[in-house]
Formats: sequence, structure tokens, C-alpha cells
Amino acid sequence: MASKDRKTRCLEAFGVLFLAFSLDANLLIAQATESADPADEPTPPKMALRNAEWAIMDRLAQAYGSTDWSVVFEFLASNPEYAGNPNIAFIPLSLGNVSLNRYEWRNDIADFEEALDWLEWVAGTHWLWGRRWLAGPVVSYLDISLLRLRAERVPAAHASRLEAVWQTALAITAEEADARLAPGFPYEPYDSSATGDSKGEEDAWEAGLLAAAANFLPGHPHAAAWEEKGRQLAYDAITRPLDPPGSDGVKISTVGDDFTLSNHGFFPNPTYAAATITLLLQGALTYRLSGREIPSEFSHNVSDLYEAYKNLVDEGLQWTVPSDPSGEASLFPFAFDPDLEVREVGQMLENGYLWLPAEPVAVMEVGAPLWTAVLNSKVVMFYLMGSYLWHFPPEARRGPLCVTKRRGHVGACE
Repeated sequence: MASKDRKTRCLEAFGVLFLAFSLDANLLIAQATESADPADEPTPPKMALRNAEWAIMDRLAQAYGSTDWSVVFEFLASNPEYAGNPNIAFIPLSLGNVSLNRYEWRNDIADFEEALDWLEWVAGTHWLWGRRWLAGPVVSYLDISLLRLRAERVPAAHASRLEAVWQTALAITAEEADARLAPGFPYEPYDSSATGDSKGEEDAWEAGLLAAAANFLPGHPHAAAWEEKGRQLAYDAITRPLDPPGSDGVKISTVGDDFTLSNHGFFPNPTYAAATITLLLQGALTYRLSGREIPSEFSHNVSDLYEAYKNLVDEGLQWTVPSDPSGEASLFPFAFDPDLEVREVGQMLENGYLWLPAEPVAVMEVGAPLWTAVLNSKVVMFYLMGSYLWHFPPEARRGPLCVTKRRGHVGACE
């Protein structure tokens, strides 16, 4: 863990960050396709943000990077139909992204290999976590993660293997997206605004899957249908009783007229309000990463739900109402609110853990420790989809690469 002096210096650098970002809370999604020249080096304030987020996400590897997962793998293989398996898949996806972060900062080929190992495992075990509830965000997370990896300096020895994993992921994406064209989406009941179990989060994650399919498989015969359905579900994800129906004519309500989003019986539930916004950003991100304009449906009522959510955040970045799962605002930094984003990242850096404290785990067991790992892995996803990849999208660092004389590192071929 960084020393107090190092954390203090990092937080002081955040004070300058306000000068570096002028994004209005309502403009990020609309203007996200306008990115800086990929050749430009990050400014010192942006470097402070990047380094802080790297340090935060790296806690996942510090806790679980050397863990023996054999018990968990045996559980998955013995319970291939278990509805909760997609939750477990977030762990290798996030560990893969943390390895990729490490590769970005130190160019160690071992980090690239580890990232590829984790993502390859997820792509190769679709039968354990796919074709069920919660598979949607796993698929789009896998796609975005592989897009990051493909934009990196790919060692020549791994190029064909990476391409094979990418093609496997795209085949999974197409299969899962086709399944969302069938009846059952949006989720029922169509009016879940007052049930204590809003379907906003589910509709948002399915919109993200369909957006990934449409953007990463633009030449597929079903791409237009995927996009249309994804835009419809994005609109439905945050919809009040007084809002008009979406493009399909079906009236959906997921939040109250005051933008209360409930879940697990909590009215409101700040965890799920923030998660719903994050999942819509995940879908919007696939458009940005594909160089396409982000449809307005992915920002439908986002700013209003965000303002309602923000009213539940106190000066100490704690939620003022109970939530389930419990947590605090630092779990969900949003690039469209740079003021609060910087404070949240700073607080998470000070906290010293992700969602829940976790010491390094030698052997992972099924039960409470595994659920802690699931929650902690989701924080990595929240930081990537809500903040990091909006500031630091995958830019091509391509070119002929060789292993240099400095063993285990990659660099330009001499």
C-alpha cells in the first residue's frame, strides 16, 4: 500500500484536476466521440487520475492475483446451470483488466500473457456462465476488455492466439444478442417503478450487450436489429410512469416520477441507481470505442436519475439512506461529474480497499470470501466503465514488437 506521503501528493495533484476537465454533466455522452490525439501524452493532472485509478484497481491483483481458484473452478464445472455463475465471471474479467493496466505502465510481457490468460478463460467457458440472467454485462465486459488488449502492443508470439479469442468472443456476442431479439425483453413486469425491484438495471445491461454486438459486428446481418433493440432497452432503462412509450410502443416504467429507483425493497436504492447509470455508460462506451455517435437513448433520463442519486450523497461521500448491497459513493466515479469524480477517487485511494477489505487469499473457497471477491471485482468494472475508459480509451499502441534484451519486456524491434 502506498505511504501516507504518496497518497497525500496524489490527492494534492487532484486539486489541479478541476482545471483539466470542463465536461458538463449533461455533455459527456453527447460529446464523447471527440477525443484527444492518441499521440498526446496525458497532462500531469490526468496522469495523477490515471495513476490513482491504476493503484485502486490493482488492489484486486494484490488480494487475488496469486490465489488458487481450483475449488471455484470445480464448483463451476459441477454446477454449469447455476444462475449465479455470471457473477463469478466478473472476477477473471477484472483480473485480466488489472493485468492489462500493469502492462500499460511497465510493458512487462508477463502482464500481457496474464491478461490474455484470464480473458481466454472467460471466452472459453461460455457454457458455464452464458445464456442466462446477468450474462449480458459479462459479454460486453469481455468484448471491451479484448478491445483494450488488441489496441496494445501485442507481442508477435501472441497475435494469433489473441485473434482466436477475439473471434470466439464475437461469436458469443452474436449468439447472446440474437437471444435478446426474442420475447422477454424488456424485462417484466413492465411497470416495476413501485415494486421494490426495478428492472432498470437489467434493461440497461441488455442494452449494453446489444450495443456491443451492433458496434463490434457492424457487418452482421442482424446488426441493425440488435442496435434497434439496444436503443429501445436503453430508453426503457430509466423511464418514469409519465414518460411516453419507447420505439416499440410498449410502456415501461422503472423509476418513480421523482426518479426514485428501488431494488431489494429499498426506496431508493443508491447502489442500483448508480449501477444502472454505469451499465448505460458501458453500452455508450461501445459506440465511442467504435468511433460512432452515441444514440440519445443511452442518455435518456440519465442526468435526472443522477441528480436524484447525487442528492443521496453527503459531504463525506456516504449515502444518506440505507442500500443493499451497502456501500458509498466512491464505488461509482463518473467522468461526466469531474468535481465529484476526483473526490470519489481520492476517497477510494484513502480507504485502502475496493468494495470490502480483503487480505491476500491463498485458496479461494465458495461462500462469503468468494462473494467478497465478486463485489471487489465489480468495483474494477465500475471504475473502467464509469471513469477510466472515458479518460483513457484504448488507443492503438501498435507496431512491430519484440522481446527486448531486458528480459520479459517488450519494445520496438531493433
